[in-house]
Amino acid sequence: MNLYKISQNENNNYDTYDTLIVVAKNVDDARSIHPYPDGWLPGSITGNAWASSSAYVKVTLIGKALNTLEEGTVVCASFNAG
Repeated sequence: MNLYKISQNENNNYDTYDTLIVVAKNVDDARSIHPYPDGWLPGSITGNAWASSSAYVKVTLIGKALNTLEEGTVVCASFNAG
């Protein structure tokens, strides 16, 4: 497993995520990880908290993940609270 930095700037209003550090096997798997599985942040006034499509997600490999981390784990997230 690898560690990836994934980021988006499509949705950059209040109550959105701009960057996540995630555990994934490859770039495509990393790109498909979302901070909320249904795409909506509970209680958000702006709606979508992440990119509307994986096509808007930039992915950068940053290293190897520990064997104890599961695929799909969000290790760290940058959230723009409003």
